[in-house]
Amino acid sequence: MIPSPMPRPSHPDGAMSRTPRKAGPGRALAAVLVAGAFAGAAMAAGTAGPAPAAAEASSAVSPVLAAVAAPAASAISAASAVGAAPAAGVPVRRYALEQLASAPYYQVALDDAVYAASHRGDLGDVRILNSAGEPVPYTFDNAAAPARPASLRPLRWFPLPAAGGQGPGEDALSVTIGPDGSLRAAARPPSPATRGGDVIDLGADGAPLSALLIHLQDSRWQGRVDVSASADLRDWTPVIQASLLKTANGDATLAQERVELDGLRARYLRLRWPDGAPTLAGIEGESVPVDATPPTRAWRGGIPTRAGANAGEYLFDTGGAYPVDRIQFDLPQTNTVARGQLYSRSDAQAPWRQVAEGQLLRLQAAATPATAPATANPGEQRNPPWAVPVDTDRQWRLLVDTRSGGLGGGLPMVSLGWRPTVLTFVARGSGPFVLAVGNPNWGPAAVPLSDLMAAGAAAPAQARIGRELAPMPAAVAASEDPGARRRYVLWAVLLAAVAALGLMAWRLSRAAPRP
Repeated sequence: MIPSPMPRPSHPDGAMSRTPRKAGPGRALAAVLVAGAFAGAAMAAGTAGPAPAAAEASSAVSPVLAAVAAPAASAISAASAVGAAPAAGVPVRRYALEQLASAPYYQVALDDAVYAASHRGDLGDVRILNSAGEPVPYTFDNAAAPARPASLRPLRWFPLPAAGGQGPGEDALSVTIGPDGSLRAAARPPSPATRGGDVIDLGADGAPLSALLIHLQDSRWQGRVDVSASADLRDWTPVIQASLLKTANGDATLAQERVELDGLRARYLRLRWPDGAPTLAGIEGESVPVDATPPTRAWRGGIPTRAGANAGEYLFDTGGAYPVDRIQFDLPQTNTVARGQLYSRSDAQAPWRQVAEGQLLRLQAAATPATAPATANPGEQRNPPWAVPVDTDRQWRLLVDTRSGGLGGGLPMVSLGWRPTVLTFVARGSGPFVLAVGNPNWGPAAVPLSDLMAAGAAAPAQARIGRELAPMPAAVAASEDPGARRRYVLWAVLLAAVAALGLMAWRLSRAAPRP
């Protein structure tokens, strides 16, 4: 008798059940291999993202096999991003360096074009190349120094008669000069009605002045002041014309009494008042440390703004990694006074941060009084540039208080001021030398000045940025990245390993016995 087959156990509801399939050694090995592939991809990419998927691989093979393509695609994308040459449409610009003398070290001040071409606030994508295309060591030897507090000191000033009242010389200044050069008031200073200006004795210490603070005694006054400097009270050099303002409304007082001097060194200053001399309550000088005196400030103007989403909001882009420390606003309408707040950010994903606030001012000059010189130019009064901490952000926002009408119709224009960065490099190899900027693969490569300059080395010779050359070819720019080839090899090995492990896991799962 042939025994009949044993009936399969059934569920209570009568449905036949399948015997659970045991995970054989092949499937376990496949899961381990795929998990290893995910772990290797995670370690190579420097991310923990695939770790959960690797854990799931130990419990189910089929979903893991279906997901093998995901890390491979992810790895390919990461590889192209990490080791890629400069993106299409982002050229690496090159500028000839004109050497003015033969020397082992050269020093060059970066100009507007370099900041516009750089994509990094720290200028890390700048290189100096010799004629063989080799990068040479360099340093930024005037990096922003830690802020040092300025000191204020009261200054002595002496009235001057109106222009043309007396002949030139000491008598015309209504002062006498002591043996040490200090000034003393004359017996008969000019009357207030004939006073046309003032002279300030800064003393013999020669401390550079960052600003004058001219305190107005009049409760309401607006006008201009012309500042000139001299070493002997005879030859005067014009320095700046600035606008001053003081007005009151109840308990609130609006005053603009600061005149920027940018580290001026002089023995004497002369103030002339084209719109009539005000009554002064005092004058203070703001001094900066001698070793912190910065180089001359550069300016870039004509930057347009656009209206933001909210009333009184104006947006603008600097167009480069400029180390901005002054911003001037050109208001669209005359007789405008408003308060504003200034914000910046590095890109559209970063939050706005406030960097400055102050008065925005554009007023017609007051009527010229009879005591003013006949040649006085009526002109306009504008607020001085706003001072901001050194800021390389590209995106900026001006918020204007609209409770009193804001800026009215039209859009303001912007001017940027900054201290040019000075780059010092070693003239290794033969020239001509080239400054290249804008490769996104380049990171900071500047060395400290103490490591660059040999002990007892002569002062660097001066060089300057010349004409723009043809952009650097993409292949050459990619080869300048010393780690690019190594990354290519590592990513190629990783992709091959992921593909091989995925194929092995698939074959093992196919070869597993089925019940």
